[in-house]
Amino acid sequence: MPSPRHDALNKLVREHPHLPIRLLREIGGIDLPVGGRLSVGPGDLRDRISRELHADTVVFCGPLQDRWYSVIVEVETHMSEDKLRQTAVAANILWLETRKPVYVVFLTPDPDAARFTKAVQVGDGCVSVTITPVIAGPGEIPVLTSPEAMADDLLMAALSVMAHGHRREVTEAFVKLLGDLPADDATSLFGYTIDMAGPEARRRLEETVSVYVPKHSPWAQNLYREGETAGFAKGETAGFAKGEAAGFAKGEAAGLAKGEAASVLTILRHRGIDVPPEREQQIKDCTDRDRLDLWLRRALDATHIDDLFDDTTEPQSSS
Repeated sequence: MPSPRHDALNKLVREHPHLPIRLLREIGGIDLPVGGRLSVGPGDLRDRISRELHADTVVFCGPLQDRWYSVIVEVETHMSEDKLRQTAVAANILWLETRKPVYVVFLTPDPDAARFTKAVQVGDGCVSVTITPVIAGPGEIPVLTSPEAMADDLLMAALSVMAHGHRREVTEAFVKLLGDLPADDATSLFGYTIDMAGPEARRRLEETVSVYVPKHSPWAQNLYREGETAGFAKGETAGFAKGEAAGFAKGEAAGLAKGEAASVLTILRHRGIDVPPEREQQIKDCTDRDRLDLWLRRALDATHIDDLFDDTTEPQSSS
């Protein structure tokens, strides 16, 4: 089953079909014709013996009846020789259908992607097919660490977080960028990006949003209302969601409490504060949203776990 990252990257390409064309030119050094209408076509390809192959996304350039060229875009979390060979077969099928140039782009966060940047050959005897894919991996995607650089290139900003979001300066620059964008644009870009991010980058994004983004900011309000769409889905899973149906906005009481409890713990960990197991359980078990809100505000300035709690009513931690 495709992962959220896989789906998000494909959605990004389908809504911005010029992106793979740009990667072919800038990373692959390929001199493509200028102009031409871009369209996204079906990725289902069938060879002569009725074996069906599926490409993640196919972008066509030029008129439907006389395409100039086609681009197969594949999204891979981990690159492999098998996937390269399968894509070579798919590219050959597409060439047989169109008799026009076919290019292949891989989008991947795989840190070892560079070792796959070589020609791939499939076939036997006198007949063989060779492709030289363009691989857009961490080595080719720039490390953007300032909101200004990201603002100049929003699509590359999203890809930079995908490839380098484990670096705090990248995620912090991205979240600062969102505050300067129109609310709807910021929400949409954040939704793409958090779904494309790996586990560590996703955690850093969630922590940064919790600490630095006011709940009353316009794009944060959109995010709270569209929690599931933006990637903070299904209650406690992301620590910010407020129920499966409406994300942050209209979740059931239990989902709201769990989300706020998780936010308290996320901020404490982000600030490097040790949370003993008994205190962690106390926070998780709390269903009093007023108390959770108090803990959340105290967590922003706390230097020790006991700074959260009222000494007259709650026992101090032994740590």
